[in-house]
Amino acid sequence: MKKYSIIILAIMLITVFVFVGCAEATSANTNTSKSQSSTPSISIQDVEGSTQEIEIEEDEISGDFSLIDENGTAIEAVNGVYTITAAGTYTASGKLENGQIYINASDCEVELVLENVSISSSSVSPIFVEDCDKVTIKAKKETLNYIYDLRTVDYSETTDETIGDSAIFVKNGNLKVSGKGTLTVTSTHNSGIHGKDNVTVQNLTLLVKAMDNGIKGNDKVTIEEDPTIGIVCGNNGIRTSNSEISSKGNQQGYIYILGGTITINSYGDGIDAAYAVEISSSTDEDGNTYTPVIDIYTNIYSSYSNNSLSTSEESLSLAGPGGGYMGPGGGFMGGGFSGGTSQAAKAEDSAKGIKANEYIKISDGTIFTYTYDDGLHTNNDTLDSGVKASANIYIEGGTLKIKASDDGIHADGTLNISGGSVVVSESHEGLEGKIINISGGEVAVCGDDDGVNASSQINISGGRLDVTVSANGDTDGVDSNGTVTITGGILITRGPNQEMASPLDADGSITISGGTVIVIGYFSNAIRYSSMTKTTLSKGTASGTFTVTAGGQSITYNNASSYSGSVTVISTSTATIQ
Repeated sequence: MKKYSIIILAIMLITVFVFVGCAEATSANTNTSKSQSSTPSISIQDVEGSTQEIEIEEDEISGDFSLIDENGTAIEAVNGVYTITAAGTYTASGKLENGQIYINASDCEVELVLENVSISSSSVSPIFVEDCDKVTIKAKKETLNYIYDLRTVDYSETTDETIGDSAIFVKNGNLKVSGKGTLTVTSTHNSGIHGKDNVTVQNLTLLVKAMDNGIKGNDKVTIEEDPTIGIVCGNNGIRTSNSEISSKGNQQGYIYILGGTITINSYGDGIDAAYAVEISSSTDEDGNTYTPVIDIYTNIYSSYSNNSLSTSEESLSLAGPGGGYMGPGGGFMGGGFSGGTSQAAKAEDSAKGIKANEYIKISDGTIFTYTYDDGLHTNNDTLDSGVKASANIYIEGGTLKIKASDDGIHADGTLNISGGSVVVSESHEGLEGKIINISGGEVAVCGDDDGVNASSQINISGGRLDVTVSANGDTDGVDSNGTVTITGGILITRGPNQEMASPLDADGSITISGGTVIVIGYFSNAIRYSSMTKTTLSKGTASGTFTVTAGGQSITYNNASSYSGSVTVISTSTATIQ
């Protein structure tokens, strides 16, 4: 059989100059003990996705199609349609051209095993579930399976539910896609997989090419255990659309990613939840632990470009980015840092990495986003239940590496960072929210405009925040339209040596009562530091690496370019620099 290679997991190395904490870093929480401790060094290094190459045989499925139940009885077709009406396990094999598997088994559980099967249709969804309590589509171990929706009409807005708007369509019931084999789903004008209730993906290798959404579950999508998923699509990679509360009182609209390795190349949003996104590790009943690895490329940075999608198997490319790091949107070395750009370059339609309304919570995993829009984003829109969304973001652990043409992380509500490693290597504004709370973790951001911006409050009580903006132009390192309050942690912030654009700026009060603050550039007289020591240093503004010793800590930072003015340190003791 002919084989061809696919780069499925995130793909090509992207050389980007960024500020990021070293892997061997110790905790960055403020240490006021008498013994001196070393904090993580911020240095320039490459940012890249995770790369894995696999070989997929092209579709050479042949032989007569058969659908056999668990008793060995063959299901007969009527006008090319194979109908399942009872619970049980059914095995499909062979090639079915312009046909359909139709399932209508109310209050039943049906398992459809795919064993080297190819199913295509140019008129309906190749697999259509009318009604079934639970449907499991299982790719048998060491088999290759293909589903083709070859219709030339976009049915995403149709009200005719007898047709289906995806290659695999579930009108009523929960869908699980699982197994140890490989399933490739192609939809030339519609979605790949769409379940109107819940969709779960588990363990198999799943490749989706679709003009519309890749995987959509109206009520919930769960990715669990250890699947390998590659999506190339013209709309959203993984999506939920219903944020109502069910008749049983359950909130709908979640996307849970609890394991697996996922690469999304989408023209629209990579992950879009009507209610919330939760990303974390998980442990199964046998004690196996799964930690997700996610790489997302959107719009011009994805391998899906110009709203076009080839249907040939050889053209299936999951390797982004399409635009390259020197392309539109620029960045730290690729056209950005021009100094206070008033408006970010971004897609006309939403092309965010991870988006939700109520909240995004990340507690584990490795996430890399390269987006022609925001990297992470929450909207305080009105939910289907009539309640205004909170639009909060919680980063509690894991590793985030973000390149964005607009904001790196944007919360319409509150952005909370309490753990993990966050690197925004390229952005218009690095962190943005109504309220920004940083109580832990390692955070490094580079912004063409403000590095960190809040419309109400910025509160820093722990962790380490290192902010880089242009040394020229109207750019603030840390900027609040309300107040800035620092009670702990480490803040390193840079900015032009002019009063209208500052490393640390607020329309309201700026108060420091704990931690260590290193200001590179202009030091505002509005800053208040009760029971703290201010040290002004003439060294440390040039490009290069410097170490500040203060408050029992040795704090190393790196400047990619030179800044005017001086270095001011607010800490519990007098500071020195080397």
